[in-house]
Amino acid sequence: MKFNKKIEELSTEILENGGVHRDYTDEDLSNATLIFTEVLLAKMYDKHSEKLDQKYLVKLVEEMGKSLHQTIKLFTGVDLHNIYK
Repeated sequence: MKFNKKIEELSTEILENGGVHRDYTDEDLSNATLIFTEVLLAKMYDKHSEKLDQKYLVKLVEEMGKSLHQTIKLFTGVDLHNIYK
């Protein structure tokens, strides 16, 4: 499955309809965060995999996840850990 093409198509559609308020659910935020996180992790791996050992990479990923979770909660009031409980 080519995620790159689907992400590009969705991004284009959003850009073409800029300035329109959309009502997103907490589940939509969770799904968008999952996509963002997937791309971010891949880019982090590309940058650090040859320089850092596995243990440090895991720590880096954990810190990124915590930081992203805190940022989303701070600015939206949504705790993504509670979405699917």
